[in-house]
Amino acid sequence: MYELILILPAAALIVSIFADVLWMSYLQLAVSVLVFCAVAAIALSFNSVTVFLGGFFFADYINLVILITVSTLELFVAFYSFGYVRTEIAGGISKRKFKFYYFWKNLFVFSMMVSILSNNLGIYWTGLEATTLATALLVSFNRTKESFEATWKYVIMCSVGIAIGLFAIVILYFTTSQVYGESLRSLSFINIMQAGAKLDKNFLMLAFLLALVGFGTKVGFAPMHNWLPDAHSQGPSPVSALLSGVLLNTALLGILRFYQINGVAGIYYPRYFLIGFGFFTILVSAFSVIKQTDYKRLFAFSSMENMGIIALGFGIGGIAVIGSLLQIFFHALNKGLLFLSSGNVLAATHERRIDKIRSLSKNFPVTALVLLFGVMGISGMPPFAMFLGEIYIMTGVFRSNILLGFLVFILLVFIFIGLFGKILKMYMGNTDNEAGEELKSGKKAHKEINEGAIHPFMVYVPLILLLLSSLLLFYIPSPFLNIVKSASAEFGGRIIF
Repeated sequence: MYELILILPAAALIVSIFADVLWMSYLQLAVSVLVFCAVAAIALSFNSVTVFLGGFFFADYINLVILITVSTLELFVAFYSFGYVRTEIAGGISKRKFKFYYFWKNLFVFSMMVSILSNNLGIYWTGLEATTLATALLVSFNRTKESFEATWKYVIMCSVGIAIGLFAIVILYFTTSQVYGESLRSLSFINIMQAGAKLDKNFLMLAFLLALVGFGTKVGFAPMHNWLPDAHSQGPSPVSALLSGVLLNTALLGILRFYQINGVAGIYYPRYFLIGFGFFTILVSAFSVIKQTDYKRLFAFSSMENMGIIALGFGIGGIAVIGSLLQIFFHALNKGLLFLSSGNVLAATHERRIDKIRSLSKNFPVTALVLLFGVMGISGMPPFAMFLGEIYIMTGVFRSNILLGFLVFILLVFIFIGLFGKILKMYMGNTDNEAGEELKSGKKAHKEINEGAIHPFMVYVPLILLLLSSLLLFYIPSPFLNIVKSASAEFGGRIIF
């Protein structure tokens, strides 16, 4: 069962080289459903750490949370892509342009799965670097000046970050080899955790700091975040959803592994660095949101904010860890909802600028309403699931430090006002002057949409994600809760369910 999670995306990327893109979209749906079912079956029966493929890969409660997140969002993205490809081709884009869309997408998913399940830190690094290669070609998919510039910035900054992360692994290997010798055991996460108390604390702390900066670049922590808003805004909407919803969590897993290793060695200073980077990332995203004029960049900075909140929760510990683990999953669903909805807006208006789009509620009612509720959800408002994660994190922050909790709360309110205010203008703003001209093209596009220019999957997938995000606040499946409980215990999280 575990092997299928790696084999299926690998097989799909090979087949995609030879298959017609429309035929491949059917196969992609089948592959995504099978991967999701495999992960669900594992989650339902999981009760202990499982090692497979010669000990190079393993599943524990922490990477299982991220695995569930990736497989769930990827399933919805596969359905959306089914409609997205047909809509773009019907709109005049050649099949040739989409020839390698599914190849790079499956390479991206396969690379993430390799990184998430890896028991070897070297393999984890290789998989994470492969995601850069795959997503670089997807970010530049539209072949515009802006997309090429975003891709260049993404490749350069993330490659530098990944190189620093490699240096962290080298330093860790240097100290673990004093226990296991120069062997693969020195890179095995399970073996490193078992030998934690015997390792040099100075080297472990240095390795964590390098991992925090290196892998944190790909997470989007400030001040290493400059690539993120460009890359997330320029890629096709399905790619933006995966970048924001699951790639950032895959990079975060590397930091959490080094954090765990320091924890078993009795080093507790790393938590302050997680808190510091988390708070600074929230602060930067708060001031960045308010000045954005592109709605996809707006949502990209929202991703930064949420990764900052998640890091803050892990650093605070206790009840906040539970919130961070829940937030990993809920944020992915909600950010998928926002980027896929924004893809519909882009298809309807062919416009990215917020000030050029008005009266979406009249011209594109379903997507407009989903988008508006999505902004409320990403801000942690009830009745959406992210309210649960954020309330646990904020409870932990206030218990730890009232002043810090107050500052974070003010920043979150500031971000909500910035997000909601801008989207509300798009939703029901007046159409005058320049915006009036844009509305004419928007109305025309809306008429074409009603006539079937946009595939129904592109409307229904964000709507289902919205409904799912709402329902999960009131009922979270007990198997997932049990996984979250066990994962939180690894970071000193309090069991509250």
